[in-house]
Amino acid sequence: MKKSSIEKIGFDIFVGALLAAWLLPIVMLVPAGCTEQQEPTSQLGGDSLTADAQGLPQPLVNPTGEHQASTDARVPVYDIPRFAINSPFDTEYDSPVPKEGKRLWATSRLWAKAPDFVVEKWLTDKPDTNGKYLLIEFWATWCRQCRRAVPGLNDIHRKFADELVVIGISDEKEQIVRKLRELKIEYHVAIDTQARMKNDLGVFGIPHCIIVEPDGYVVWEGFPLLKGHELTEEVVEKILEAGKNANR
Repeated sequence: MKKSSIEKIGFDIFVGALLAAWLLPIVMLVPAGCTEQQEPTSQLGGDSLTADAQGLPQPLVNPTGEHQASTDARVPVYDIPRFAINSPFDTEYDSPVPKEGKRLWATSRLWAKAPDFVVEKWLTDKPDTNGKYLLIEFWATWCRQCRRAVPGLNDIHRKFADELVVIGISDEKEQIVRKLRELKIEYHVAIDTQARMKNDLGVFGIPHCIIVEPDGYVVWEGFPLLKGHELTEEVVEKILEAGKNANR
């Protein structure tokens, strides 16, 4: 073999070694098999892990099982930093702002005017809402979490009937709602197949509740069974008491 050929081969090996040494750290930084993480979705029936099985609201689906387009919404939370110099707090100081905000499956309307209250047809007697708080629940007969919420809403209806009206609104057809016989719903029920108020609130997961004070402002909102943010008799009592104190 000629000397020039040997020198060329040696030069090629040298260049290849340099490239390998330069590229190796870059290759090691690239993760293998990166995939987009998807949140579980709710299904009607089946044994797969669903959002409903985890105790979360069920995404809205139509009778064919197709999910409606939606976006997640959260109430914004802002951290309050400690002072950088001469802090009056000791090392055990905890920020009063929670690390995570309350999750919503709707557009937040807290402390804002509620959309116009409108229903298509009452399936129970029409309640007298004059001067009262409204607890409005958006629900559906196929929703298991909605069924779980019924006993608690019944309790709230019985305890605060003089000051608060509980109303369940479904966007299903009348005959579908009337077929639901295994649940004893004691509060008022209506339908609105156009889902006007629900759409105005941007609801994409049910059940979703709002409490509206007599002047029309939303004073509570959310999934009534959300851990740490449950809608309970105690919560309703505090809301009503705050309203009384404000009017004194």
